[in-house]
Amino acid sequence: MKTKVTFIIAIIAYSFTSFSQNPKEGYVIGKRILDLINQNKATELAALVNYPLQRPSPIPDLQNEKEFVAYFPTLFDAKFKKIIPKFSQKEVMARNGMFGMVGEVFTGEIWYDDSGIYSVNYNSDREMALEKALNDKTKAMIHPSLKDFESNIVMLKSKNLELRIDYTKDAKCRYASWSKGKPLSQKPDLVLFGNQEISDAHPPFPFYVFKNKNWKYIVTEEFECEDCDILDRMLILEENGVEKSRILMRISK
Repeated sequence: MKTKVTFIIAIIAYSFTSFSQNPKEGYVIGKRILDLINQNKATELAALVNYPLQRPSPIPDLQNEKEFVAYFPTLFDAKFKKIIPKFSQKEVMARNGMFGMVGEVFTGEIWYDDSGIYSVNYNSDREMALEKALNDKTKAMIHPSLKDFESNIVMLKSKNLELRIDYTKDAKCRYASWSKGKPLSQKPDLVLFGNQEISDAHPPFPFYVFKNKNWKYIVTEEFECEDCDILDRMLILEENGVEKSRILMRISK
């Protein structure tokens, strides 16, 4: 069974104030979700999903019930269904108004509350194959200097900038950016290497830090913005430890 922990992201760090923290309730809700998965009741389950439901980049996120139903056979497979009977109250973690399927058997595959699913961190063989196919397609057209990426973390764009963060084959995080209008096949304007770091928030979330001489480039989910989408990111530029600018970045995959 494959579970990507790298995108337990803002969707589980979102602030919920009205939801119960009772593990017994978490078990009842979780069992209902798993029963619908096991019975292949995709349409009923789709009504219990908070959209958009993020998928690993570059796979498009699921924006609505229709897309969820169509993607359901890719999302959950026979391997996942084999562990469903092992779900119990011991497999429920209550955290910040949410419940996670976390225990001896489950490792955070689904996070949810009493309104339904917020994230699915399980990746079936079929989904992993789709991710590879899309990455191979990107490698065929991206600038040669960037073809060595192992996996894409995120692709973002603003009014004047497009950037992607990848894991390279040597497990480094790489930042590459282009000015607006430039195709990915052109040499990027800026390439930096850095690290994924984990916040001190509860629950924690990943953010990315890259350095260029006395400048630091930070891509994070932690910011306040009334008009922002839950999946947006902020690019923060610091010079000698002093913040110089913030650029709102939208998911562009």
